[in-house]
Parts: sequence; C-alpha cells; structure tokens
Amino acid sequence: MLDDELIIETPERVELHYVLANVGNRFLASAIDHLIQIVAGIIILLIAGALTDWNLFNGLSVWTAAITVLLLFAIYWGYFVVFETIWNGQTPGKRIMRLRVVREDGRPVRFFEVFVRNLLRLALDFMPPPSYAIGVISIIFSARSKRIGDFVAGTVVVKERATEAPSLQEIIRISDLEQKRMERAVSSPFAADTRQLTEREIRAIETFLKRRFELIEPGRTQLAVRIAQPIALKLGIPYQQLAPEAVLEEIERQHRAQSKYFD
Repeated sequence: MLDDELIIETPERVELHYVLANVGNRFLASAIDHLIQIVAGIIILLIAGALTDWNLFNGLSVWTAAITVLLLFAIYWGYFVVFETIWNGQTPGKRIMRLRVVREDGRPVRFFEVFVRNLLRLALDFMPPPSYAIGVISIIFSARSKRIGDFVAGTVVVKERATEAPSLQEIIRISDLEQKRMERAVSSPFAADTRQLTEREIRAIETFLKRRFELIEPGRTQLAVRIAQPIALKLGIPYQQLAPEAVLEEIERQHRAQSKYFD
C-alpha cells in the first residue's frame, strides 16, 4: 500500500487506524482552497471598484482601502483558520478530497492547533519562493507526512475512508438494530452479575462496541478477544462457546438492565 497508516491506541486499548494524506492529495486540496480564495478576492476588488467608480488607485478613500486590505488578508489567512475550526479540521478543498486535520492522538483539532499550524503557513508564505518547498520536503520525509505547522501544532492530516467505515448515523442505526435484536431474544446465552466488573472494564466494553466499526480485521477480532477473555473468566462465562463480540454485547446489555435495579 502506497499510503502510510497511522495507528493510535486509546487509553481503553482500542486501536484507531488512519491513512495519512500524501503530498498529491494535500496539493489538490490546497489548490481548490486557493482557487476559492482567489475568486473571493476578485469579488471584493470588484465591489471596491464599483464603490469608487472603477478608480481603484486614485479614488479609494482611506477607510475603503483599509477595509479592502483587511478583507483580503482575512480571506488569505483567516479562510483556513475559520473553516478548519468550524468544520473540525476541514476546508472546502479538504472536504472535497476527503481529508481532515486531527490531533496526534486522533481527537478533533481545537482552535489553538488550527491557529498555530496556519500561523506557520503564513510565516513561510512571506519568505522567499523556495520556502514553499520546505513544506513539501517536510511532508515527504517526515514519518507522519507533516509539514512544519503540523510539527508545532501537534497535528496530522488524514484521509477519511468513507468506503471502509460507516457514517455516524449508520453506526447509530446499526447499534439500534442490534439492541432491538438482543431485546427480542427469548433467552440469554448466559447470566452474569456485572456488578463484579470495575468501571474501567465496563468502559472498555462500551468503547469497543462504539468504535468497532472503525477497526479493520484482524485487529478488530484480536481486540475483542483481548477484552472479552479476562472479563468472561472473571464472570464465569462459557467463553469458548461464543464469539467474543457476542460476549461483549451480552455483557453490556445485561449491565444496562441490571443498572436499572442496582443504581
């Protein structure tokens, strides 16, 4: 596979797999964003020209000129900060190319990370033309395809694999269907006193069941076994006779049912 894969292990020992964006994808996304910026800048200049009877250099008042310059600067630099903040790490170009900026631990970026990585972009843009090559070289040779701003902000750019992972709405729908299927079951394959489990063990089960659709095989099955086996032994469940995910589903269902009476 040409694309590098980033694997992040959460505190619950759940592995999240991301494909790092390469130079080509990032260049195309950047080209789309710059095209949008150019169009927006032209529109502002046309409006300024219309307000001054197309005498842009001699007819612009001090205030009109200042506002025009501020708007152009806001489009040039604020474009990336605003979109990556409100769209959770995406700009229009990144959304079209299915890219997203995330933190190194896999969590969504905050304003601070977005501001820092784009502040470095602005600084490099004002340097001589060869400075742009610094970012390209950094992406090519860094282990996680980072440019300078990503190193400082602690971020990475990843691909969204829509064909391999369902959307959030699809995950919720599938979870609801599985919940209804379990509730319609005539009898449970085993009975377990989930009060014996610690809060950490319950959280590990719930986290896996929520995020399992993001995992790929064989990692998904291996992680299910690693979580289910010690818990099943602790609760005296006939672990070998059931699939590990089925064990975790049933334990989680019984925990919710028992919590209604013991909480």
